[in-house]
Amino acid sequence: MLRIAYEEALERMTEGLLPYLEEADARHFAGIFAGNSLDGVHSHGMNRYARYLSDMESGLCDAKVTRAERVSGFGALEVWDARGGVGPLIAEQMAERVIALAKAHGIGCCALRNNSHWLRAGRYGLMIADAGLVGICFTNTCLNLAAWGVKAPSLGNNPVCMALPRKGGSLLMDMAVSQYAYGKLEIMAQEGRMLPQPIGYDTQGRETCDPGEICKSGLMMPMALWKGNALSVMLDLTAAALSGGRTSCEIGPPSAGESRMSQVYIAVNPAAVNDFDAVLEKTEAAIRFLHDLPSEGGAGGVHAPGENLEKTRRQNREEGIPVTEITWQKILEAAERGRRTRKEAEA
Repeated sequence: MLRIAYEEALERMTEGLLPYLEEADARHFAGIFAGNSLDGVHSHGMNRYARYLSDMESGLCDAKVTRAERVSGFGALEVWDARGGVGPLIAEQMAERVIALAKAHGIGCCALRNNSHWLRAGRYGLMIADAGLVGICFTNTCLNLAAWGVKAPSLGNNPVCMALPRKGGSLLMDMAVSQYAYGKLEIMAQEGRMLPQPIGYDTQGRETCDPGEICKSGLMMPMALWKGNALSVMLDLTAAALSGGRTSCEIGPPSAGESRMSQVYIAVNPAAVNDFDAVLEKTEAAIRFLHDLPSEGGAGGVHAPGENLEKTRRQNREEGIPVTEITWQKILEAAERGRRTRKEAEA
């Protein structure tokens, strides 16, 4: 594992994005990749950079579209269409929009259809929580999960996040409905690590602890077995119902490419109906209760989700962002192609 300075990662990824995006958008998008890895979410940061370039090259993601269009609305509820554009840039637009709606109405909900991969759900939840609001965001995906009792791609590994404002830094729960994210499995496979228990199947339909085999088969089990199955279905159908967009079975298998997904962004303003200082104090009291619980079996204590985010950011700023050699090499190769393309365009 290498350690790369944030600024170096930002510059190299910007260079690789310039053949597809205007300079301001390229730098912003590079900052999203680097920022996710800076936060310790390597599976949805720099690790996905090369794949996103491939999606823009193939047209699976339309790099010319960086803003969604409003389709309809009623009060604090709006529907938008991403038109297959650059997922994370459009997702930030939606987070900004629900923040504005919640501050005007007490609550805001934007349902988005036809978006490309948004990388990390938690980024948009944190945008909402850092504005003093409660954030809930979720998306459906392609059929990259095996339904409980089935050995075939049949569900989306649909991520959901909840974020809560807090004086000492917003809290964040960000998870898909499998035990691991596919990006995490890819990193483990690159590092030659095995899983502690079987959480998916190989290409022969056998349970396996090998992350590389699960990535090949695309057959990961839902977390909590049938409960994860139920959560996947409801997230999928709710996102499609609100946005008027596609369900996971309409998006299809991973081989068809992960694109034109349905997403929901919700912001709620607790200060509109409650004493906000009292709300914040209740949050702190609950966190203190967790901290005071006795640890068992050498565990590091109980923490609220996302509580150590600022510590991770500081460490990676000081020591460099951890990245596998394979991922960094792909980033450098893309940067070189980007420089070469610009020189040819200027000649």
